[in-house]
Amino acid sequence: MRDRIRRLFLLILIAAAVCWSGVVVADDFAIQLLDAAVAGDDDEPNGEQLQPVQGEFSEENFEQWIFGGRNASTGRQKLETQLKLQMDAVDRECQLNDSQKNKLLLAGRGDIKRFWEHYEVTRQKFLIVRKDQQKMNEIWQEIQPLQMTLNAGLFNDQSFLLKTIRNTLDAVQTANYDTAVADRRLARYHAKLELMVAMLEAQMPLRHEQREKVLKLLREETKPPHRSAGQYEYYVVMLQASKIPEDKLKPLFDAAQWKIVKANLAQGRGMEEFLKQNGLMPDGAE
Repeated sequence: MRDRIRRLFLLILIAAAVCWSGVVVADDFAIQLLDAAVAGDDDEPNGEQLQPVQGEFSEENFEQWIFGGRNASTGRQKLETQLKLQMDAVDRECQLNDSQKNKLLLAGRGDIKRFWEHYEVTRQKFLIVRKDQQKMNEIWQEIQPLQMTLNAGLFNDQSFLLKTIRNTLDAVQTANYDTAVADRRLARYHAKLELMVAMLEAQMPLRHEQREKVLKLLREETKPPHRSAGQYEYYVVMLQASKIPEDKLKPLFDAAQWKIVKANLAQGRGMEEFLKQNGLMPDGAE
């Protein structure tokens, strides 16, 4: 119980530091970590698992699968909030005029509309097959892309909003925007590295100097993914860490700790093809 409380307290402190650093977090990564800490069992999903009633899944099941335990109304509100945060950030960095604001707002709402159209098509398919267990397995092929889109962030490089930003800003605004995005991306990634090291600490205690050396090495030897990897960002880091020369990484841990670290690195390597196929690898990574 004491270890569980210590782990939760550590993750809360780091998550708070992320919030107060001014980093805009586009996914629920920190919340997922805190949920896992509260659950106290890293091998089982957190929370009550929804089950079919009399062999039939409900619309509530479908909404919670897509929106990570939330209903569709809350999911839509979250997308609107993310758009506002994105707009505020661009305006702060580029001092948009009214015409530019209107164009970007229209584009962002177009992204939300496009997602919702995809959601509605998938929902209708779900309503048709929800009594058929075999076809329900097939519908997961339609549900997973929606989940991944939300986890990675709706306003990515392929979004109407980002494309409109590129076509709307003048040269000075573009330079300011690119610098701010690069800085924010790196700061966000470094904050997440701290959360990920905290995840390791949930499996094994680290001394303060160990933790600092591990963070320093990860900052030097790994890069942020080209776009937000959402819940898969841990594997992006572990995959890159698995490619760090062992003579740099292994000396940071004792024998018992190294066994745990190796197991985490193996998980990262096991996700390599998936990460590549979904475009979640860092720039320049093979």
